[in-house]
Amino acid sequence: MLSVAILIPLIAASSETPQEIESKAIALKAKGDAAGALAAYEQAATLAPQSARLQDEIGFLLAVLNRRAEAVEHLKHALDLDPRFAPAQFHLGVAFFLDRDTANAIPHLQSAAALDAGNTVYQSKLGQALQTAGQDQDAIPHLKAATGEQSKDVAAWRSLAIALQKTGDTPGAVDAYRHAVDLEPSNVDARNGLALNLINMRRPEEGLAELQKILAADPNNITARFNVGFAHLRKAELREAIKAFRDVIGRDPNNAAAHYNLGIALKNEDEIDAGKAEFSRALEIDPTLAEAHYMMGIACWQSGEFDCAAGHMRSAIALRPDYGEAYFMLGTVLKQKGEFAPAEEALRAAIRLEPANPGPYNTLAQVLRQTGNIEESKKMFAEGARVKKNTENKLWTILHPE
Repeated sequence: MLSVAILIPLIAASSETPQEIESKAIALKAKGDAAGALAAYEQAATLAPQSARLQDEIGFLLAVLNRRAEAVEHLKHALDLDPRFAPAQFHLGVAFFLDRDTANAIPHLQSAAALDAGNTVYQSKLGQALQTAGQDQDAIPHLKAATGEQSKDVAAWRSLAIALQKTGDTPGAVDAYRHAVDLEPSNVDARNGLALNLINMRRPEEGLAELQKILAADPNNITARFNVGFAHLRKAELREAIKAFRDVIGRDPNNAAAHYNLGIALKNEDEIDAGKAEFSRALEIDPTLAEAHYMMGIACWQSGEFDCAAGHMRSAIALRPDYGEAYFMLGTVLKQKGEFAPAEEALRAAIRLEPANPGPYNTLAQVLRQTGNIEESKKMFAEGARVKKNTENKLWTILHPE
């Protein structure tokens, strides 16, 4: 009886060690061959399945090759193997960040930064993720850690500048933008930011000089042209501002901010009706622009149209419930209309929101006097005087530091 031969293939075992295969992967990665490097790392990982580092490298390369879902799985596996492996925490955080998932990105980036606090790349990306999530104040320490005097990270300097700008530190924003521009003179966004903050620091001539550098290279840069108008507006050069904003609108008719600022310039030139038309156009383009409602209300008030003024102040407040100036103006308008109870309510809201503004105290005092509440009126006048004195003392300290 003939026996049936069973053929068993002989599989040659690789003679290479994981370390040797990884060396090849590193060389391929250095050459920019992401696919070749990935194949080599995957081969090394089959021989060293407990290596968090290899899983991290595989995840990183999958992300580079835009296979992000697979990348996330390998990076998670790396952290299952070693939760304290900082590169995997960082790469997983970046993968989520690139998918605009800051809720998942931030914890991993925080872990990476905590595990390797001196890594400026980790600090920079964490700061940018926090900033994207609207947590500018929390982002600042990390962005500062990423931007020492020797830092060449333009993105980190610009992110720091934006965060400082949003939190009211204009001088700090100017310094950060200046670093970004010095490192990358062609960075138009950074130079525009620098110009805008110089203008806000009442240094409009310096701001205009930066804007002219942009327009010399790119005459069609809308942001720079808009900021030119803003600089002239801040300098009270109203005709120049009007010309600049009309130029922007000619190039970009649906620019709500340009219509709004043109309206301010026209109103300040006593062209009230023309200003109101621009505020109206701004609101057609962007109905959420609370400031346009506020300025329309001011223009109506100046024209003696108190119902119109009150309506727009209420619209501004509906869009921005913390709009102290709108509450103040609403109270002022209602007082002039003889509607004392709602005027008092609006003025008390203004005081609650902006306790350092003496105006609402004095207007409320007038309302209280007109309604017969003399003692409370006296208290409000006294409080307004106290707040005014405190404000003057603070201003004196700023202008005359010892």
